[in-house]
Amino acid sequence: MASSSSAKKVARVAAKSGSGNPSGAKDPAKNRNWIFGISIVLIVALGIGIVLFARDQNVGAGDNTQAPKANLGNGEQFDHWHAAFAVNVCGTELSPVQDGPTDIQGIHTHNDGLIHIHPFTKLASGERATMARFFKQVGFTVTDTGFQLPEGMTTEDGGTTVKEGVTTCGGEPGELVMAHWKDARSATGTEPDQIFRSDFSSIKFTEDGGAYTLAFVKKGSTDIAAPSTAAEIESLGAVDGGAAPTDSSTVTSPPAETPATTVAESSGG
Repeated sequence: MASSSSAKKVARVAAKSGSGNPSGAKDPAKNRNWIFGISIVLIVALGIGIVLFARDQNVGAGDNTQAPKANLGNGEQFDHWHAAFAVNVCGTELSPVQDGPTDIQGIHTHNDGLIHIHPFTKLASGERATMARFFKQVGFTVTDTGFQLPEGMTTEDGGTTVKEGVTTCGGEPGELVMAHWKDARSATGTEPDQIFRSDFSSIKFTEDGGAYTLAFVKKGSTDIAAPSTAAEIESLGAVDGGAAPTDSSTVTSPPAETPATTVAESSGG
């Protein structure tokens, strides 16, 4: 009887301890449940992080009514613009700027001599669609007095840096300017509509189908060539599905607060 009583006590202790395994080994089923629970928590946390990141890209950026409008993936109308772009040093156009890492803003190039402007966030839309975003995307360092070319690009003499007071054009002092044509299709062989002489990164993209040449020229010169891709902007832009410009009369002038000098003013000075 004593042996039977002792056996019953041992059984009761084992039941209370929750261990029916005399060897002390952990229950595999319980381990799987624990790992599954942690996995669910991590997945939920990751999803929340992605949502918060997306919201952070748009919160406080205003509405999405000013062109170029961003493609937010919510069914609202958005814009897909193109601008011809070239870098020209003392009358020689350099090879097209190459694109940088994956673009999360929606202002980039396809290595085709065009800037593709179809913002993915409000922070790159409307008045916030600026040349600065393109420069950052392609790794182009541009100041008021010179530039450092993106990796892989060089000037005709193999250099990578152009700077006022150092670089010359035919031995004459030069300056950095940005020429802008509102309609790339008719830009070839014509004077630019506007010449910017400072704050190039703040230049806003104000129309579909424009053209820009970042040029180092003889000081005071307005003899600036339009990008060689300007005349082909429609066919080049159509390659990636962007709508080609149809009416040059619909384009708007850059905002007055953007530092600029008109061609007429340049000629007089």
